Amino acid sequence: MVHRNSDSSLAKLAYNEASEFVCREAIQIHGGCGLSKEYPFAYLYARARGWVIAGGTVEMLRNRIAVEILGRNFDQRPPKPVVVKQ
Repeated sequence: MVHRNSDSSLAKLAYNEASEFVCREAIQIHGGCGLSKEYPFAYLYARARGWVIAGGTVEMLRNRIAVEILGRNFDQRPPKPVVVKQ
């Protein structure tokens, strides 16, 4: 069962992945013209990338969803190095 708090995270994750994929594919289909100012694809791709970064990256959203569903916290920092005294 998905918790209510994760609904917005799931929606943002789906939107971020879908919008970036669609814009990237539109640019690929149109080739060099896809990046020209005559077509809106480069602008839309830049907006999609901005939204992906603005509210947290896709990886951070996945971590947030996992925390809410599994009920445990995942440490995002690398482990501290062990110092051995000789």
